[in-house]
Amino acid sequence: MTNIEKKSNSFNLAILLLILVILGVGVPLSAQTLNGRVLKVTETGDTVSVQSAVIQWLHTTNGTFSDANGIFSLKRAKTDTLVVTFPTFQPDTMVVPRSQNDVIVLLSQAHALAEVSIVARDGSYISTQPILTTVISQEGLRRAACCNLAESFESTVAVDMEYADAITGARQISMLGLAGIYSQVLLENVPFIRILSHQFGLGFMPGSWMESISVSKGVASVTNGFEAITGQVNVDYKKPETNYDRLFLNFYLNSMLKSELNLTTRFKVGKQDKVQTMLMLYGGAQFMKMDMNHDGFLDAPLNQQVNVLNRWDYNPDGPLRGRTMVNFVWDNRVGGQHDYKPDGFNPDLLHYGVHVDNKKFDFITKNGFLLKGNNESIGTIVSYTGNWTKALFGQRSYNFDQHSLYINILYSNKFGKNERHKLTAGASLQYDFFDYRQVSSSGPLMPMVNRMDEWVPGIFAEYCYIIDPKLVVMLGMRLDYNMNYKEMTGLYWTPRLHLKWQATPNLSLRASAGKGYRTAHYIAENMSLLTSNRDFVFVDQQKQQPEEAWNFGASLVQGFNLPGGKSSFSLDYFYTTFTNQTIVDMDQDVHYIYVYNLNGIYNGIGNRSRSHSVQAELTLRPFTRFELLLAYRYNDVRYRTHGVMREKALMSPHKGIVNVNYSTRYDRWKFNVNLQIHGPQRLPDMEANPAADLPEKSPVYCLLNAQITKKFRRWELYVGGENLTNFKQNNPIIAADDPFGENFDATVVYAPITGIMGYVGFRYLLK
Repeated sequence: MTNIEKKSNSFNLAILLLILVILGVGVPLSAQTLNGRVLKVTETGDTVSVQSAVIQWLHTTNGTFSDANGIFSLKRAKTDTLVVTFPTFQPDTMVVPRSQNDVIVLLSQAHALAEVSIVARDGSYISTQPILTTVISQEGLRRAACCNLAESFESTVAVDMEYADAITGARQISMLGLAGIYSQVLLENVPFIRILSHQFGLGFMPGSWMESISVSKGVASVTNGFEAITGQVNVDYKKPETNYDRLFLNFYLNSMLKSELNLTTRFKVGKQDKVQTMLMLYGGAQFMKMDMNHDGFLDAPLNQQVNVLNRWDYNPDGPLRGRTMVNFVWDNRVGGQHDYKPDGFNPDLLHYGVHVDNKKFDFITKNGFLLKGNNESIGTIVSYTGNWTKALFGQRSYNFDQHSLYINILYSNKFGKNERHKLTAGASLQYDFFDYRQVSSSGPLMPMVNRMDEWVPGIFAEYCYIIDPKLVVMLGMRLDYNMNYKEMTGLYWTPRLHLKWQATPNLSLRASAGKGYRTAHYIAENMSLLTSNRDFVFVDQQKQQPEEAWNFGASLVQGFNLPGGKSSFSLDYFYTTFTNQTIVDMDQDVHYIYVYNLNGIYNGIGNRSRSHSVQAELTLRPFTRFELLLAYRYNDVRYRTHGVMREKALMSPHKGIVNVNYSTRYDRWKFNVNLQIHGPQRLPDMEANPAADLPEKSPVYCLLNAQITKKFRRWELYVGGENLTNFKQNNPIIAADDPFGENFDATVVYAPITGIMGYVGFRYLLK
């Protein structure tokens, strides 16, 4: 054992011992009773009782339902924080002093563009909505460095992070064992990561800008489009009305000399707070060249990024509510051999280099109009994305351009007794222009042009019905027409169904079923594969069809009480089956990448593609301010080609997480430890590559991360370490000594390339 490993073990042991020493037990519960009533106030000033609302003390299983008159009676718990939730309404969280025995709860009206915001000390929690959704709170994001969205899922097994290649530093998500291209990534319910930004876009969303991340598994609401098949990741940035920090500053520096600076600030326009704005700035850079395994290639690319976002939220007198955001990011990265020196995007005939320059611009405006009685609303969403990428991979240089326009118009109405019915209907348009050009090539790929104009107009409707106090049904339907596939009908029929049964205040059961479609962009979505000298072979390229899949899921969430607060156990299962899928096949030939449709017939042999995913998660709070998360996920993902059923390559079927969190009184000190266990992954068939020396499967490995945070009045100092077990894939690049030869391949990556990495940072908050 090395000195570094000994110090790492001692460091982590000290953290765990300190947690155990300072643990305490909770105070006894009080038997006092709180009486109250749940109401809503209409625009005319009338009050309406809310039946079947769930009233519960925070972090306990002590809860009840409101009756037909909105009245409830609830025994006191050791906490004074009361949480009231009801489907289609915004949750209300309030502090009720022990001297107060009666309370009236006024639920906020939810309309088409409203986002739910709950202040919670939990790192994550399961939302009360019908769709199974785990919310990672701002507290959860601060438990790790969370430099960007790609690094924000360490404590959840619902989302896996995959290493795209061994040169560019790109990381991608996967859900239910399938690539992230089958999951929607949204910014405040607007599609944000699509097509060209799939490769690097997760790194364009800084963690310090985020208020929360909502992870939904399975098919999502039809109001957000037809593309979500395996899940949805919705990021909420900080907002002026919910962010109480006039100034937030975050600085980060790690042992690889990567540095980052984040700044967010808010301003009020006028004296009546009708218009507020926020400015968000990010700057980051990686200047240090590292080659720890001495293969001649940088372990991490040199990188520079500047990111600017300005948002305006307006709430004037009258029915209008809205927000507008403008975002621009520039990201430049250079990787490859240690001695490579970039000359623009001109190939270097002596040294292998990768140079990627990204520019991305986003404009989003969301506006809602409340109609009579506040029960009806009309919402509009308009967004534009421009993405310009120049890239050099060895001796091949490319230009990628993307322009996307998204328009969504929604009408929402709540009606019936106690407003148990909610209808949302509308129309949408998704337009994408994509242009791919290979500018120069002295390597295996020949110059080619790939231009695409895709228009997809659609209509949709979603009906939510609260059948009784415990059962909610949400049925949605979309009809979209893809003008690029007229000869194949081009009609997308997307039905989706969600059910939730609140069997008790602490037990909820959910089920879902639905369909999804998407257009595959072979090169843009697999840009990391250009870090090999393989040729792309397109089988029947003229007959490529949109991908189409069904997804079915069921889940159980049970809450229970422990001395430290409310704990929970969840279990879910999801099954995905493809009617048609675009396969990027790396197994047929070590010198070629085959791209073809897996739609039941290929070379006269039947084909299938499907995924089974099971997840269990246990959250325990046995002591005050102590949280223990235990989670396990199993994925079985396979596709049949040429009569052989293959397990998906570079996907870990088994994954486990142990997450420990403890904070002292008033959060003066916080301790966070996260252990990930990754099972063996099937590696691509490289037997015919004489330079490859790979086993059939990767080894089992563990990743250990830890962080300590010290809180002052306006400052927070944090220090931590990642990959404290120091596990590395030592030789991730095949034929690194001959990068221009036919056997060179940097795409077979299953584990970290860098070892132990320490970091330090501070946060400054001005209220």
